Amino acid sequence: MTRWKHHRYTFDLFCISKARINALGACMRQIVLALGVVATLVLTGCASDKGIDESGYSKKPLVDRQGKKLKSADAKRIYDSARDYLMHGQPGQALPLYAEVTARFPFSKYAPQSELETVAAHYQTTDYDQAVDAADRFIKQHPRNPHVDYAYYMRGLSNYARNQPGLLLANPDKRNVVYLKQAFNDFSLLVKNYPDSVYAKDAQLHMIDIRNRVAEFDLRIAEYYQKRRAYVAAARRAEDIVTNYQGSTAVPRALEVMESAYLKLDQPDLAEDTHALLQTSYPNYLLHRDEFYRQQAGDKPNYKLPAIDAPPAPGQPVSDDDSDDDTGANSTTDAATSSTSQPAGNQTSPASGSSEDSGWSLGSGRIGTHDPRRLPEHDTDSP
Repeated sequence: MTRWKHHRYTFDLFCISKARINALGACMRQIVLALGVVATLVLTGCASDKGIDESGYSKKPLVDRQGKKLKSADAKRIYDSARDYLMHGQPGQALPLYAEVTARFPFSKYAPQSELETVAAHYQTTDYDQAVDAADRFIKQHPRNPHVDYAYYMRGLSNYARNQPGLLLANPDKRNVVYLKQAFNDFSLLVKNYPDSVYAKDAQLHMIDIRNRVAEFDLRIAEYYQKRRAYVAAARRAEDIVTNYQGSTAVPRALEVMESAYLKLDQPDLAEDTHALLQTSYPNYLLHRDEFYRQQAGDKPNYKLPAIDAPPAPGQPVSDDDSDDDTGANSTTDAATSSTSQPAGNQTSPASGSSEDSGWSLGSGRIGTHDPRRLPEHDTDSP
């Protein structure tokens, strides 16, 4: 009996200790949670916030391009000084002034224009994330502004510029095209809702370029599936290109991938139909395919390529002058450099007889970048 009581007493002690441990653990959790909340509040209060510097109440003195202080200036003078900075290629100095106008004079006629030109200023500083955010705010707050089409246009350009080579200068189209698809949607909204806009034509040119680049991205995936002998996946991906990106430069090669995949899958009827479609729609692709890919590799062209969708025709001889032009047109770097040096809407056409001019180019060219100084005419002087 004594031994049993001893064990019972030990069991009671064990239960009491376990209850105390549980209570102590709950108390410690509450203490840790409280300390975490306090630490978060302290760090949030001490951390620097970029929005504070742009709020218009910065301790830094605001000056115009002539060095005159703008401490007690009115909205018009601050806005004019900010626009002067922007038009002379100093967007970093213009941003605080635009923020000053929107913070101190939010109901003035200069505030909406300042918000709109803030988008262009962020774009000039290559801060494309901030440019997209600023464009989104302007579209939500001023949906009926007469210059809201410019906000859509700049949002599309900013998303388009996001998909650019990084520090390693790798081709971004081989990794991700999400930003390109977002830019396509922005340009599509602009063209659909504001067809008479001065930016609609350049938006359409960007949409064509984006369509070709996204189609090339899917084509690389289809070729990868083909290399891995995943012929069903390759055929489906190539079929999506033909269906969703009609008119793109990747369609002929996608038809080739489909034909090859159908042959491997023992579907001769489908392969024959695909070959007939390729031969009918792009006859010169089959005739001059080797020369095209040789030029794409950077070799000196042997002859000028005829239009890819034209009736079958032999290639034309290449003169000495045209040879240099064609070589440059088939170089990705040269094409990108020549196009980005032109303002939007004023691009120069490719060299006559080049692969780009005849519709053969597989996404090597680039649409000319937008001139950030091409701002909408402000009407702040009107009542």
